[in-house]
Amino acid sequence: MPPTPSQPPPPPPSGPAIQLPSAAHHTIPCRVMASSGLWALDYEVYGDVQGVFFRKYTEDQGKKLGVVGWVKNTPYGTVTGQVQGPKEKIEIMKNWLRNVGSPMSRIDRAVFSNEREISTLEFPNFTTKY
Repeated sequence: MPPTPSQPPPPPPSGPAIQLPSAAHHTIPCRVMASSGLWALDYEVYGDVQGVFFRKYTEDQGKKLGVVGWVKNTPYGTVTGQVQGPKEKIEIMKNWLRNVGSPMSRIDRAVFSNEREISTLEFPNFTTKY
């Protein structure tokens, strides 16, 4: 008869369960943290992107996709900002910033940086900063 432990085992942590093999070839429960699925990234768009309604169209596209963040002109003739939301929507927005823009804009390049997973959205909506 196996010995009984002097204390009951601790309650399992929360999160989805996976089974890992133990050293004795038995399985023990293990919990992993669930991902929020939310991502954020910073962007800067170069080209003829000021004075061509690029910020307005960017804000409209962000709202259409349901992502949050901001957009603003820089003193260097570029447009910069941040976008946050589900990864698949972030990828659509990246493509839009890189290849579409406003009808009168000319995009030379778009640079994306600081791409990271986040636990919660940091903005209530998508806005234009001045």
